[in-house]
Amino acid sequence: MTETITVNDAQYAFDLVRSICREVGPGSPGSPQERKRATIIKQEMESHLGVGNVRVEEFTLAPMAFVGSLPLSAILMLVAAVLNVVNGRVPEVSSLATAIASLALSVVALLAFFFEYIRYSEFIDFLFRKKKSVNVIGTLRKPGARDVKRLLILSGHHDSALENNWLRFLSYAFYLTIPTVIIGLIAMLVMSVIQLTGIAAGSAGVVSTGTLGWFMLIYPIAPAVIFGLFFSRGGKNGGTVPGAADNLSACAIAVAMCRFLVTNPSCIPAGTEIRFITFGGEEAGLRGSRRYVERHQDELVSMDTRLLNYETVAHPEIAITTSDVNGVKNSPEMVKSVVAAAEKAGVPYKVKPYPAGGGGSDAGRFSQAGIKALTLLPFKVPQQIVAFYHQKWDGSEVLTIEPLLNVLKLTLEWVRSAGGRGAV
Repeated sequence: MTETITVNDAQYAFDLVRSICREVGPGSPGSPQERKRATIIKQEMESHLGVGNVRVEEFTLAPMAFVGSLPLSAILMLVAAVLNVVNGRVPEVSSLATAIASLALSVVALLAFFFEYIRYSEFIDFLFRKKKSVNVIGTLRKPGARDVKRLLILSGHHDSALENNWLRFLSYAFYLTIPTVIIGLIAMLVMSVIQLTGIAAGSAGVVSTGTLGWFMLIYPIAPAVIFGLFFSRGGKNGGTVPGAADNLSACAIAVAMCRFLVTNPSCIPAGTEIRFITFGGEEAGLRGSRRYVERHQDELVSMDTRLLNYETVAHPEIAITTSDVNGVKNSPEMVKSVVAAAEKAGVPYKVKPYPAGGGGSDAGRFSQAGIKALTLLPFKVPQQIVAFYHQKWDGSEVLTIEPLLNVLKLTLEWVRSAGGRGAV
């Protein structure tokens, strides 16, 4: 008889999420609560795999740098705007020096935002306090397996986000916030360049053109500063966001698949090792997956690795993502193999890029390193973003069994096909 995923497997995943939410609650990156969430997941994996087959890898990160780039850029933009407006109005201060300072601050503000918040680089991390986080890794092979040539990774992240103020207060108008910040940063830079050019050329008309007036102060400068300064909140004691959907649901899927495959080892392809990983620090700019790839890249490449990452398992239809981390392309071979698994499992799916403006997921770090990877995103955008994403309402009550069941079914078919390569 062919082993199959059942509602009981999905219920197990749901119960694990509910248990972590009840016992620990929110767990922002680097917090003691994040570590407690990881510990529960580790213990749950150990109950299936045995203590010797589960390990924890600790790493250092600056958890507030990623979200801190927004208020930092907002402050720099505000100071640059003040210098721009008062230029020439204070006789004791050199107009040229003021214009240069305004331009320099505008450049740094834009670079900090772009490289840290958009590109997920550790551009300003050195300015922020360092903390520790962990990745939890469980390992499984078919009993008696020796010659392992392939590695399949099933993953999610166990940390939760800081609360997004503007989603809470603006609802769908939230989508204006980041574009406004970008417009404000670029406008401030352009105006600073024009003003400095006018001063260097001795042209009062050009200086006037490059000086902010009421129109530009009202939009985009003032809204951009306000949006950036107050974008997130709730970093103490693990934060205020339980993160049941984003992303304990994914961790529970990984553990549920671990439980199922231990009980049904015939589903594990020959010559294949399966790792169940929950990353820390995802909400701090994908730091956990970045550290894992950096530490294991040679091994990952040598073992023909494929990673199937889960993100926010909250809707029955599964988005199979073709891109990640703001445009990085996922492996077409991975996309093809996951589509085949979805069709064989008989679950609803669609193939699409990662949502515009949605940043990225832990799969992005693998794709950037040339490792075959993609993320499953069973999440209805924008409706569920407005409903609970990065908000205190992301508790276990937003989850239902069907999305969990669909992802488990797809995953089993993907594993059976050895990630799309068939048996060795």
